Amino acid sequence: MPPSDAPHRYQSLDVLRGFALLGILVMNIQAFAMVAAAYVNPTLAGPFEGVDFALWLVSHVLAEYKFLSLFAALFGAGIVMMARSSEAAGVDPWLRHRRRMVLLGLIGLLHATFIWYGDILFLYAVVGLVAFRFREMPVATLLRWALALYLVPLMAGLLFTLALMDMPADEYQQLVRDMWAPGAAALQEEISAYRGRYWQQLGQRVETLMGGYLLMILLEEGWRTLALMLAGMAAYRSGLITGEWPLRRYRHLALACFALGVPVILLGVAFNQSHGWEMRFAVYLGRAFNGLAAPLVALGWACAVLTAWRRGYWPSLMARLSALGRMALTGYLLTSVLCTSVFYGFGLGLFERLERPGQWLVMVAVWALLLFLAPLWLRHFRQGPVEWLWRRGVYGRSV
Repeated sequence: MPPSDAPHRYQSLDVLRGFALLGILVMNIQAFAMVAAAYVNPTLAGPFEGVDFALWLVSHVLAEYKFLSLFAALFGAGIVMMARSSEAAGVDPWLRHRRRMVLLGLIGLLHATFIWYGDILFLYAVVGLVAFRFREMPVATLLRWALALYLVPLMAGLLFTLALMDMPADEYQQLVRDMWAPGAAALQEEISAYRGRYWQQLGQRVETLMGGYLLMILLEEGWRTLALMLAGMAAYRSGLITGEWPLRRYRHLALACFALGVPVILLGVAFNQSHGWEMRFAVYLGRAFNGLAAPLVALGWACAVLTAWRRGYWPSLMARLSALGRMALTGYLLTSVLCTSVFYGFGLGLFERLERPGQWLVMVAVWALLLFLAPLWLRHFRQGPVEWLWRRGVYGRSV
């Protein structure tokens, strides 16, 4: 990036971004290691009791949707920052933003197709084009829009639940086999593909993408991500995520968010358990509890981390998180390369061979490697390698 066009860098945002990147892996490790349907139906793959259930519960209550929410909010904050830096440099912010999103979308498509189907970059690029138009709205207006947009997929989920209740039995059972509890043959086909050669994995990955990725953007994740980006814009402009609020406010808000959000999520778990994780109850209505509470817990995490950062706790860890946050795009893609190398057939081939305790050991190892490599790289270079390529595409040879 040309020095004259560099926005002010907030270390708080880098720390939060690095923290969110690690947190996302708490859920993604399951998607790397297990069949796709097990991500939404945790009873599908392996035991669901004892330590396995405890680890799932921790990840569900404290991680699922929470770190993706925080990551999307930080992306929204970045849109405001980059637009302002472009305006200060006398450059049309929309043209530059559009180029950034097109290139990010291309990176996301390549990632989703050739490395791992669970990509979020393409989603962020598409939604980021829409979010840009909201960036100068007043903070209160941004929050109202964020709330309204966030409720859209939740309301849609309730309507789908009603539709499932009225669905003929044979159609419902077919839907269960398609998206909630595939039969043994379908599961084995997926397992064999990811344990097999790279081209087998590529075919399976494309099938998964074509089967629901674009539909997910339109019906669910697109609305939620846009809402969170707008909330992030408001959080940035209000000084919340830049660390400008009084420490007491961060502490109190963190406690309030966890106290309000965690019981709602646990209530959702109890609801699903009481209905035996039957699809008609769990796939939309049962997930709504977590969907409603996830932004609260995400905000609680952000406030807790900012409190620790402001107080100077764990300076070495904070420095490593900041370094990882500065090269989050590289770190995100590297995570996919590392995890697919562990679980897929071109690497160790451990797909569907590790239960959750083993998956968490892999997760911690990846965390450690990311926190080691990021500061080491930045000792010698200004930015991560993928960030350099991305910015080179946006700014040209002046980077």
